[in-house]
Amino acid sequence: MNRVLHLRSSCGLYGADRALLDLAAETPAPFEAAVGSIVRPSRDDALFEEARRRGLPAWRIESAGKVDLRSARALVDRIRAERIALLHAHDYKGLTLAALASVRARVPVVATFHGDTAASAALRAYEALARLLGNVTRAVAAVSVPLAKKLRWWAPLTRVHYIPNGIRPGPICGAAEKERARAELGIDNAQTVIAVIGRLSKEKGHAVLFEALWRLPDALRPLTLVAGDGALRRDLEARARGLNVRWLGFLERPRAVYAAADLIVMPSLTEGLPLVGLEAMCAGRPLVASAVGELPAMLEGGAGFLVKPGDPGSLATALEQALRDERARAAASERAAARVRHGYGLEQMAERYARLIYVPALSKRGSTARSAPGR
Repeated sequence: MNRVLHLRSSCGLYGADRALLDLAAETPAPFEAAVGSIVRPSRDDALFEEARRRGLPAWRIESAGKVDLRSARALVDRIRAERIALLHAHDYKGLTLAALASVRARVPVVATFHGDTAASAALRAYEALARLLGNVTRAVAAVSVPLAKKLRWWAPLTRVHYIPNGIRPGPICGAAEKERARAELGIDNAQTVIAVIGRLSKEKGHAVLFEALWRLPDALRPLTLVAGDGALRRDLEARARGLNVRWLGFLERPRAVYAAADLIVMPSLTEGLPLVGLEAMCAGRPLVASAVGELPAMLEGGAGFLVKPGDPGSLATALEQALRDERARAAASERAAARVRHGYGLEQMAERYARLIYVPALSKRGSTARSAPGR
């Protein structure tokens, strides 16, 4: 059995963390997945805890700084003790540690790029470093076509594959579940409800959404559920004052929010392939989303409502159209649910990783990689 160790710095259970865990749990033979959660000493470790809860082998890798040689040595020891055959990095810190440890432990490295946040100058620098470090990997996976194109420019010495995130389809949220969810949240069944789910950070575009809501006619302005937490909460609360907004905080399992909402909004300024989008579509909820990352491909063919990123006017127009036209919402929901089931399956994603990333990385031809053509 070839053991693959997934590496990511842990700051909560967000989309990329859940995508990592889903892939690890679904990894087919002859591979076996384990999770290495890179975390500051004494910090809570949601990624490690959730991996253990799912029955995955998991270890904490404590790291005090951005580049921590002590952590790299600890990772080398773990690789040898657990007979790790391949390191799979999922963020810039994971890739930096993997690159350092791989030289000493003599195991190959692959990486998944889930998308850039560009949230600060420091993060932009680290994300650029990660793209350059892609050249030392045996293969790279990008979760969206635009990201794959960017990586082929930054990392021409490695194979770059487009592998979209996948999801295990669950049941569509029906009328009975919607009624139960609204009762739990104290929402009247007659009320129009939209929801935005995600970290409260600049790139998620909450400020754009609130500006768009102010532009809607008073009679059309919905109750807005905000599920998520982050450093911008106080600033966003001030921006939303006077709007009908309910702050739900971080939710590990936001199914009730999908069920209660008439519409899910993703006003992101940048994205890779958001699991929130897949979950909303799978739950039968229409999506109003910025045309960034993989979202245009996800919503093509009328599977949702696309808007110009960072443009409150464009978002307000799309929201007004969707809120006024129940038939259009229903048609988009139906197309979206079918699209997720046929194009974004979890088993399909795991099979692609095994075939396109893991097998070549552990073979002789994996060491002479080149950029992969096409989508």
